[in-house]
Amino acid sequence: MWQTSLLQRAMLASLRPSRGDSGEALSIAEQIAMQLAEEIVNDRLPPDSRIQEVGVATRFKVSRGPVREALRILETSGLVQILPRRGAVVTKLSPGEVADLFEIRSVLFGLVATRLAQRHTDADLEAFRTRLDRLRGIAARKDDTATADFVEAVQEFGLTMSECSGSERLTSLVTMLFHQTLRYSRLGVSTWERRQDSVALWEQVIEHIRLGQSDQAEATARSIVRRSRAFAIKLLEAGEGQ
Repeated sequence: MWQTSLLQRAMLASLRPSRGDSGEALSIAEQIAMQLAEEIVNDRLPPDSRIQEVGVATRFKVSRGPVREALRILETSGLVQILPRRGAVVTKLSPGEVADLFEIRSVLFGLVATRLAQRHTDADLEAFRTRLDRLRGIAARKDDTATADFVEAVQEFGLTMSECSGSERLTSLVTMLFHQTLRYSRLGVSTWERRQDSVALWEQVIEHIRLGQSDQAEATARSIVRRSRAFAIKLLEAGEGQ
């Protein structure tokens, strides 16, 4: 389902925040929710599209009960809305809602960076350098798949940092907000120049963490999210990415 176990664990934590990644087997409803969530965050189920209970039940060869539960899980995570007479609809955000979610993300990611600056290991720094090297390589490309690959690498980088911060709940919240804004994050790094700017900020935040500079790490981490937000909102208000 997911390309790495890290992404799968993070998605699971965001869909079942009351239990986290406890090692328990997924219920049928959770398995369906995981698959639908993966399709939503990767834009295979676009905003405002309906998710038909009957169609999902037929696809997964289950009754409608687990499907309804799966849709409630997705509603809790903010990926769908259950509307009167329309049923489950993939959430479509206004520019104002997108801006609000990005701002909350920036605060939480700033907290992640602060905690890491205050307490990190050599193994953490090595993991960050590995992620940073991958990000640099993708950012240098100008092919058609660079944006999607860059967003995936940023997601993995952010989740790695969140996990290293030592808080399952913080990782769950960061993941949930990232999934809700993933489509718009793609807009925020859709140009080669924006990707170069993003890499420079990632380099800075890791250096601040290495040096134990909490305030600078927090400010730079928040800038990573805020600059992506600003560019995405600009494109949304211009009518792109709708």
